[in-house]
Amino acid sequence: MDLLSECAQIVELGRDAFSAPRSLTYRAAEAVIIHFDDLLGRLPDDRAARLPSALSLAAVRKTRKILSHDYRSARAEIVWDVIEQRIPQVILAVID
Repeated sequence: MDLLSECAQIVELGRDAFSAPRSLTYRAAEAVIIHFDDLLGRLPDDRAARLPSALSLAAVRKTRKILSHDYRSARAEIVWDVIEQRIPQVILAVID
């Protein structure tokens, strides 16, 4: 899945590249999170049933809205965690 690969590429570039001023890596992470929310809204029912119970779709939507409209209030550590841990975990749960 493309988003899984994109998350891996961002993480591979490392925290320093992600945290650098005017980081394109950070901007890529924002785009991945926005696309992740879109993906969740288009999942077939059989795959949606595999979503982890701890996943808050409301939190995903809120994060997307912050990144889309109020990006300056986003917390970089949350964005990194979502890219490094949360999106890969969810994608792996729904693609098997």
